[in-house]
Amino acid sequence: MKRPDHHAALHDEFARFQAEIRRIALDAARALVHDELERRRSRLRARPGSAVAARTAPPVAGPSESAPPAPAAAPTAAAAPPPLPTPGERKGRITWTRESVISELASWMTSGTSIDAAFITRYGPPGLVAATRRIFGRFDAALNVAGLHLSKLYPDGPPQR
Repeated sequence: MKRPDHHAALHDEFARFQAEIRRIALDAARALVHDELERRRSRLRARPGSAVAARTAPPVAGPSESAPPAPAAAPTAAAAPPPLPTPGERKGRITWTRESVISELASWMTSGTSIDAAFITRYGPPGLVAATRRIFGRFDAALNVAGLHLSKLYPDGPPQR
């Protein structure tokens, strides 16, 4: 008389379990990707002037449709535009360029302080970490470029403080 093979039954049950876990993981990944795409699409729709917003915007009432008449604008007396600020007196956000980000990070690196994104966000100039991520993709990539910039400036090592 032959005894039943328990290993084969266990192997089959384990294979079914693995297939079910794989299916659940793929369903979860699909749901996450779908949610992220919807979030990005809604952000693009909300941004004025974007191509997605132009496609999804409600149609503007034309002259044939009955729209309330616009009030007549009062004539203004020689409204001169405000003077443009010079680069030294500009207020508001700093416009970060690739070169300015590299030079700022290089100056932080030459100070001898161990820096990371959280430290620069808290103690550095506003918008620097966001600019590094926008320009370089990752903060570490910007640090690598700044390190290369320093190695070109100081081939024998950074200057002593």
